[in-house]
Amino acid sequence: MAIAAAEVEAFFDRYAAAFLRGLQGAPDIADVRSLYSTQYIAAGPDGVMAGDNDAGFGEWLAKAYDHYRAIGTTAMTVTGVDIHPIDESHCLARVGWNSTFEKDGKRIDIPFTNSYLLERRDGALKAFGWITGDEAKLLKDAGLV
Repeated sequence: MAIAAAEVEAFFDRYAAAFLRGLQGAPDIADVRSLYSTQYIAAGPDGVMAGDNDAGFGEWLAKAYDHYRAIGTTAMTVTGVDIHPIDESHCLARVGWNSTFEKDGKRIDIPFTNSYLLERRDGALKAFGWITGDEAKLLKDAGLV
C-alpha cells in the first residue's frame, strides 16, 4: 500500500512539534532521531553529505537547536505538504515552512520550502534525505546572522 497523504502530514505535524520543543529548550533528541532513518543524505548549496543516525547526529541536532534559539527562532510551522509517491514504501515530500524569529522586539517571518525523501521502515515513516535551499542567505538577508 502506497504512503498516504494523511500519513505524511501526520509525520510532519510530529516533526514540527518536536522542533518546537527543541526551540523551547526541551529537545527530546531520542524522539527527533526517531524521525530519521539509520542513515541519511542531505543536499544544499554547499554540496551533499551522508551520515549515520548515531550519537554524533544527536549531538549535531542539539547544537542546531542551540543555534536556532541563539538567533531568535521562536517557531517553525508547516504551511503545506506536497507529496510525490515514488513506490509503495517511498515518497518525496515538498514541505512549506514558516520560520518565526524575534529580534529587537520585532517578529520576523521567513517562509521556505525543503524537500524530504521518506521511507516506511518498521511500520513508521522515516526521513532518509532532505534537500534545502540557502538557509544562511535567508538568515543573513533578514539580519538574523
